This record gives sequence, C-alpha cells and structure tokens, in this order.
Amino acid sequence: MSRLLTYGKNRVVSRLEDPASRQLVDAISNDQLLRESVFRDNWRTLSAKVRFGDDALLLKVPRARNNRRWERFLTLFRESDALRTFRHIERLSDLGFGAPQPVLACERRWRGVVVDSFVCYRFVEGRPAEPRDAEKILVELQALHRQGYLRSDAQLANFLMVDRTVTFIDFRLKQPRFLPKLQKAREIDRFLRSCPEARHLLSSTEASSFWLWLASSLESASFGVRNLKRRVRNRRKRKNRA
Repeated sequence: MSRLLTYGKNRVVSRLEDPASRQLVDAISNDQLLRESVFRDNWRTLSAKVRFGDDALLLKVPRARNNRRWERFLTLFRESDALRTFRHIERLSDLGFGAPQPVLACERRWRGVVVDSFVCYRFVEGRPAEPRDAEKILVELQALHRQGYLRSDAQLANFLMVDRTVTFIDFRLKQPRFLPKLQKAREIDRFLRSCPEARHLLSSTEASSFWLWLASSLESASFGVRNLKRRVRNRRKRKNRA
C-alpha cells in the first residue's frame, strides 16, 4: 500500500517504510546508487537499472518534462510526471494486468511548480516481446480497452514476457472520452504497425472495422507529416553546413 510523505522540500509517494523512503530519496538525489545498466541517458530521460540494498530497481528521471516551461506550468494544477507514472502502474495492477511493482516516486517544487522528479519500480526480469507473443499481447490490449483504458504507445517493444505472461512497460493509462472507438482503434493500429504478424489475429469483423480503417488512415497521414518535417529539417541542416 502506498502512502504520501513530505521529506524536506520533497513530496514522496512510496511503498517503503519512511526511513527506507528517505534513504532512497537521498541516494537518488545525490547520485549514490550503483547503475548496473543504463538504457537511456540524454536530455530527455535517464533510465537505468540501479541497486538499492538487495533490490534491483528501474530508475526513471523525466528530464525533459521536468525542465519544459509549459510542463512546469501544468504542475501548478496536477502532480508531476513521476508521481502520475507511479499511480498509473498501481492502477494497471489493480485492474489485473501485468505491470512492474512501483516502489517510490518523488517530486520537488519551487514556487508551486515541479522542478525535479523521479520514479523507481522493481526491475522486471523478463524477455522482450517477440512476434510469436502477438496473440497474447493483443488479447491483453483489447481486455484493457474493454475496461475503458488506453495504454499509450502500444508498440511491441513496450511489452515484456515474464513466465509466459504479458507485462506492460513504458505506458501511461488514459480514459478516452472523445471518440473512444477511434482512439482504441488507433492504438491497435500502432501495435499492428510494430508487429505486422499480428494482423491475421484480428477477426474478420475487427479487420474490416470502419474505425480501424479510419485509424489507419489517420496514422498514415500523421507519419507522412512527420517524415516531411524530418526531411525539411535535414535539408536545412545540409544547407547550413554548406
């Protein structure tokens, strides 16, 4: 069961006892944890497997979200990205789906806005999902949709297989209120784009659905716009170098 506590200038939600929570906050804030593996370390995100006592944890620091002015402004009215991630993991587990076990999330505010935050959860020992796992993943994704949620970024790479069980990673839960059928269909389409082998798993009714057709058309248009912007940027860079 998680609980809230205040530690110095930090607001913390944790499943640890208070002394251990404070110790973990200090260790992360002072960069004292051993990083066993670093998955990403750039201006956007720090994602690393760290060791805290006998526990292997996944530490995430959303650097870009912590630093963007408009993201900071939004935290006047809501919790940080880290605390919301913690609650999304808890919620997904409560719904009965495979998810990491959240450990602690922390945010620090200045003049009412979040200026730093991080979240950690127990490191999941599993294997990356493969096309042969597509049927199980599709079943879980559709079950989540029936409960009224999207998982966001439903790519094959964002699922792990743990003892033949699907585990969701790198997700944010969302309850679609505007055109929910379209939003769910877009999520299915994104999964199919990352795993074309799953397309034959759809029923004939699902495969010929108007919503899936519309979702696929919108996604193709979106990818086309992004590719055009990328080509324009690259062309400008080449001109500037010349």
